[in-house]
Amino acid sequence: MSTIATKSRTEPGAGRIISYGFGDFAFNLSFTFCSLFLLYFYTDVLELNASVAGMIIMIALAWEGFTDPIIGMIANRTSTKWGKYRPYLLFGSVPLAISVIAMFIPTGLSGSALVAYCFVTHLIYRTLFTVVNIPYISMSAQMTRNSDTRGKLAAARMIFAIVCGLMLAALSLPLANALGGGKMGFFYLSIIYATLATVILLFCFSTTTEVVTATEQNHPSAKEMIKMLGINRPFLLLFIATILGATGYTMSGKALIYYLKYWTGSEAAVTTGLVITLGAAALAMVPWVLISRKTSKRVVWISSATINILSYLVFLIVAPKEGLLLWSLLFLIGIGNSGFILTFWSMLPDTVEYGQWKTGVRAEGAIFGLIAFAQKVALGLGTGLIGIFLDSIGYIANQPQSEHTLQGIVSIYGGGPLLLFLASVIAIWSYPINQKTHMKLVEELDSREASDRTGGAAAV
Repeated sequence: MSTIATKSRTEPGAGRIISYGFGDFAFNLSFTFCSLFLLYFYTDVLELNASVAGMIIMIALAWEGFTDPIIGMIANRTSTKWGKYRPYLLFGSVPLAISVIAMFIPTGLSGSALVAYCFVTHLIYRTLFTVVNIPYISMSAQMTRNSDTRGKLAAARMIFAIVCGLMLAALSLPLANALGGGKMGFFYLSIIYATLATVILLFCFSTTTEVVTATEQNHPSAKEMIKMLGINRPFLLLFIATILGATGYTMSGKALIYYLKYWTGSEAAVTTGLVITLGAAALAMVPWVLISRKTSKRVVWISSATINILSYLVFLIVAPKEGLLLWSLLFLIGIGNSGFILTFWSMLPDTVEYGQWKTGVRAEGAIFGLIAFAQKVALGLGTGLIGIFLDSIGYIANQPQSEHTLQGIVSIYGGGPLLLFLASVIAIWSYPINQKTHMKLVEELDSREASDRTGGAAAV
């Protein structure tokens, strides 16, 4: 197997970094909207059974996770005048927007027909999201090979994602009510968000470039790819830690709405709590980037997870209903979430170089696809578990909850995320790549590339 030589022509400047990050704002207009409100829409607006609603989302996310690495490998083989990954933004943005709107169309259906409609439309959305999003997230490995610049790209993505989340948390429920409330309010809201996302994705396509190119591209089979990823230890550690951390993150986000609405007894607290959590995440992003440069991405992961673990522990012990303690804990959880989200996306491109150094094959499409698979598995598990737990503790939508149910909501919100973030720390503890080791990998890859150009041996 011959070595794949790569060359980075130019480093992306601030404008391209911002343009790339802006794309994540577009994706989160549907992704975060669904993450925050789809389970709530199913249970409290459409009044589906909580377990059924959770299973719809869990199965659709499992399907999306299954397709993520497949789309990653397909995108990795794509070759057009626009590059490998950018064409998916151009041709996929409109179908994706239509699928978002379809999930919220008021159909007049009920019973099993409504369940079937929700399942099919959500499955279509998840499929199209994969087709557009996996190439987008893979672009960061094609835009630069500099680890610090990749940190900036990841930070730009996360800042726009968090700003989008903050906007959605603050505006979605009030705006849905202003647009008619209930089913019609969510329908009109989906049209607004889907249209805006399409415009932004087309802008992202037109203002970004892929500059890391392969001079000799091999396309290993799926079996060979799995074998190569199996010896990429940093990726495997990151894969496991991501499933654990993202499941905890998902359970926290889903359960928070029910905690605030029913435990505090104030539906208005939902908007306040989400804004505080996401606002704290936005404020913490730049400090986490600076800490990462001074220490390592691994240190940021462990530190941010520790903040979350301690905060959830206080929720379990005290279970605040109002006041400074409640909002302070949510602020701290936002800070912890910010560090977690930043690090797993900024660690990922570095594992691409490790794999290339180890095997001679640069497979960012497959690697990003598999980590997206891990994320979707986590989202599905987290959402499905919340639905099942709500059903098991006797949750009834839009009704006063029993003391048993309320205590169960507290346990779900505090206990699950605490254990899962703790497990993610254990998994990531021995992650071996830092700035120095990554720099050495890139230097050796550059040396191999130079040897290839001069006719020297560079086989792995």
